[in-house]
Amino acid sequence: MTKRGVGTLAGGLLVSWLMSGCGADPAQQPVESQARALTEEPAPQRLPVLESLEFVPSDKTSSATPGLLRAKLAEGERAELLQLTGDDGKELTLRDDGLNGDEKAGDGLFSGFGVVNLDEHLKTQERIASFQMQSADPLTFATIDDRVLVKETPLVPLSPDIFVPGQTIPLTPVGISQAVAPNKSLIITDPSVVGDPTRTWNPCTGTGNPNGVWTFKHLMTEMANTAATPPAFTDRWLKQWLTTQTVNGRSVPARTNMATQILNAWPRLSTGELDLDRSPFKLVAIINRLDLGRGKGGPYGTSGAGELRFVFTVMNSTTCVRPYNSFEVIFEFGVPRTDCFQVKAWAQSWLGLSNSSLILGSAAYNSQLESLTEPVVLRNAAPSKPNGSAINQVRTNEVLLASPWEMREFRIFSTAANPREFTTTSVPGYLSEHVTVRTPFDMFNNTPTLTSFLANPANNAAILAGTHDVPLDYGVTTNFLGAWPQMPTTGFFWNAPNLSTVPNGINVRHKFSLNTCNGCHARETNTGFTHVGPTGALSPFLATGMSNPLTPYNVTDPVSGTVRSFYEIRDRAQTLDSTANQSCLIRRLDRPLLSSH
Repeated sequence: MTKRGVGTLAGGLLVSWLMSGCGADPAQQPVESQARALTEEPAPQRLPVLESLEFVPSDKTSSATPGLLRAKLAEGERAELLQLTGDDGKELTLRDDGLNGDEKAGDGLFSGFGVVNLDEHLKTQERIASFQMQSADPLTFATIDDRVLVKETPLVPLSPDIFVPGQTIPLTPVGISQAVAPNKSLIITDPSVVGDPTRTWNPCTGTGNPNGVWTFKHLMTEMANTAATPPAFTDRWLKQWLTTQTVNGRSVPARTNMATQILNAWPRLSTGELDLDRSPFKLVAIINRLDLGRGKGGPYGTSGAGELRFVFTVMNSTTCVRPYNSFEVIFEFGVPRTDCFQVKAWAQSWLGLSNSSLILGSAAYNSQLESLTEPVVLRNAAPSKPNGSAINQVRTNEVLLASPWEMREFRIFSTAANPREFTTTSVPGYLSEHVTVRTPFDMFNNTPTLTSFLANPANNAAILAGTHDVPLDYGVTTNFLGAWPQMPTTGFFWNAPNLSTVPNGINVRHKFSLNTCNGCHARETNTGFTHVGPTGALSPFLATGMSNPLTPYNVTDPVSGTVRSFYEIRDRAQTLDSTANQSCLIRRLDRPLLSSH
């Protein structure tokens, strides 16, 4: 962006604004307290992506410096007005019509008045300089789209000399992935954590705490709330594999080995109910998916807090030789924090786990981690969601019950939901089989129907932008969105005939396939069905960046032969550091991540 000083028009408007206390700006809204009770995260919004943001202060540097803001939209983005939230928590509007603070109509720069925490921005520059001194390589900020590096921008600290009234100050995004220890703040699989005897239960050895805060029993009990007894809630969920289910008008075949492999082997109480104290599910990972909240959330561009995930595997409680390699359950909770200030505090707590003085698996570390997980999983954490639970969905990935590998998704059914998205046997308050997000029924792979879907102008553009959805029906094709994606081999991917007729066909095919459940867990990421294995081992897609987030994971496109360099962990680490340390206004530069995986 071209740097400009404050001209006559802008200078006059600044004086007027300062004297009138915002004049014609929209009514200001108070900052919501960080101690506010947690509520359900609002539905995601697709906000215009910004290319750049800059600020011309009208006063000396402080935690609440007033001045003129300018923003430029990213290429291809359109907007009449830009709604942002200043660092004082108040709504502000940037315009490009020459009114109410805008410098010049139609110049492509949206401008208006707001408040910026320049103290924080200045400290960020000091932090960049400090990390640069410790790093052997130059610091950069990565722009990543669908896990692929688009560009790198050098992170060079701004001179303190420009932090003066009337000088243009770039407000640039900063995220230092080197500040994050991925095994402590992103994907936690260390046995001293997931095997903590005060918080977890080991069904093989019969040791631990069956009522621990990270046990399968605790999560299911809190999720059931008062809708059902926890054993009944669990039993009904698992029995859905015993009979054919109908989801979105198509049959999902039964996998009756659920009875012999899990239900019949599960110890029961004298009442005949499942004994949740002796659940066969063992915790293998706790995962912070803050990145899934990027670019989502409140009405003025604040970001959501993403998801908190727990991965469990079924253990053979009889032989206890090893975990079954083939039945995993992933609890995916939507973190019920809404405004940017809440999300920032959430990120700071997760980043705090990376502190070198906090030993992974120590009593202090595990206690601090519990203080983050427990408020999310407790009953009534999200009062407006079914059962008051913050759970978004429960997913399974297994080959224990039959071949091939199969994934399913379950949500708590509510009468307010679209019944076509759930199995026809759904009962309110219970986990019920649900359609799988962004994944059609497998029968549509390599069909003209999929070619048509990818070529449709609206779908084509949305897939490239990462904002697409897969509808229940597509055109004259009914029952399009699927419910039980399978992976016959690790070479599985989604493809379409006559791909050359699809605009940007190679990239559109890849992005579509990558965002399906079975494409993501197979050939698109060169993954052997699980990203977190039954012993906590990570797929190369994840493991490559755990020791060094700057290391790319290269995958050759199965159709074009193009080599793509994925930076999954770098993206997650950079997002965590940026969220924890950037002001809420600067975080409006976040590029939305609308992945479901």
